[in-house]
Amino acid sequence: MNKKVVFVTGCFPFGKSEVWAINELNSFQELGNEITIIPRSGKGKIINQDAVKFNSNLIDLSFFDWNIFIFLLKTIFFKPILFLKLLKENVKHSNTIIDFIKGLIILPKSIFIAEILKSKKIDHIHSLQTTSTAFLAFILSFILKVPWSYTLHTSEILNSRYKRSILFQSRSASICRTISQRTTNELSSFIGYPLSEKVVKVHLGVNVKVFKKETSHPDESFTIVTPAELTARKGHIYAIEASKMLVDMGVTNFKWFFYGSGPLHNDLQKSVKDLNLCNNCFFPGNLDHHQLLNKYEDNKVNAVVISSISTDVPEGIPVSLMEAMSYGIPVIASDCGGTKELVDGQSGILVGEKDSEATANAIFRLLESHEFRRELGNNGRIKVNQDFDTMKTASDLIKLF
Repeated sequence: MNKKVVFVTGCFPFGKSEVWAINELNSFQELGNEITIIPRSGKGKIINQDAVKFNSNLIDLSFFDWNIFIFLLKTIFFKPILFLKLLKENVKHSNTIIDFIKGLIILPKSIFIAEILKSKKIDHIHSLQTTSTAFLAFILSFILKVPWSYTLHTSEILNSRYKRSILFQSRSASICRTISQRTTNELSSFIGYPLSEKVVKVHLGVNVKVFKKETSHPDESFTIVTPAELTARKGHIYAIEASKMLVDMGVTNFKWFFYGSGPLHNDLQKSVKDLNLCNNCFFPGNLDHHQLLNKYEDNKVNAVVISSISTDVPEGIPVSLMEAMSYGIPVIASDCGGTKELVDGQSGILVGEKDSEATANAIFRLLESHEFRRELGNNGRIKVNQDFDTMKTASDLIKLF
C-alpha cells in the first residue's frame, strides 16, 4: 500500500548537509509514496541542484511569525490541556535547560505544522535525525496520533549527555532505525531491553542503475577524488601524506581533488604548499552533488579515497563511497566506523586509520594495473547492488512504517 510519509530533516533541502537523503527520498517517491519534507531549520540556499526537485514537497516555515503566534495563542486558550501536555513532554525529553529551551523554540512551529497536516491524512512521520529534529517529529506524532520513527546514523550521541532524550524518543517511536550493524549494536545496548526490540538496521542506499562511459584512450593523469567536508575527522592530512609518499616514490602522474569546505581549508592548503604538492593536490571547494556524479558517469575519476579517523563523531557508512562504487570506480577507505560493512577488502581496499603508507601503496597498485582497477571496481559495484540498492532499502523501510 502506498503511504503518505512526513520526513523531518535538520535543514534539508537547504545547506550542504543531509545530501545522503536525496537517494532515499527519490526512492520513496518512485515507489509510489507521497512525501512531505519539513526542515527543522528552514530557509537558506539550496546548494545541491539534485535537491531542487523537492521544493514542491516542502513545508518550510520559520520558527516564529505572526501566523504561528496567533495559532499558538488559540491553542493555549482553546486547547490548554494539549498545550500543557506538550510542555510536560518537553520536560521529559530535555537533558538540560538548554534542551528545554530548544524544545520551546520548536513547539509553536510544530503545533502550527500539525494543523496544516491534519487534512493530509498522514500515515507515518520519520525524522532523519535525533535530538531536536526528532522532538519536532514527536510533537507532530503526538498531535496527529500517527506513529513516528527516527534514524540514528552513528553512536555520537549515545552518552550520558543525551541519554534522557534518546530513551524518550525510543519509548515513543515505533521504529528506531540505524544504518549500520555497529550502530545497531551500540544503540541496542544503550537503550536496553525491551526498547532494543524496536531497533532495526536498514542501510542507506544509492541508485544502482547508473553506468560510466567506456574510454578507449589511456589516462594521461590518474584522477583521485575525496568528497568530504574539510574537518579533522575526515583525515585529509593522511591523504596528503600519502600524496607526498607517492611523489617521493617517483609517482607524479596523479591529480587528487579534495571537494568540500570546512575549517581546515587553509591549513590543508598550507600543508600541500609546504610539501611541494601544488601540482598534485587541489582544493576546489564544494562541488554540486549532480556535477560530481556527472564526473563519475563521464569516467573522469579513477579512484575515490576516504581517510576518516575515529573521533567524538564516529563514521557511519559513507554514502560517498557507495556512489563511487555504484559506477564501478575503485575505492580506498580507512577502517573507521561502519565502513567495513561496505568496503571489505574485496569490494574495495581497506586500510588502517592514519595509515598514509598503506594508502599510498594502495593507490600505487591501482596506478600500476588497469586490470586490478577494473576487478576492484566491478567487485564494488556488485557489493552495492547486493546490499545498498536505494530502491530495496527504501522498500524495506516503508514496510516498517
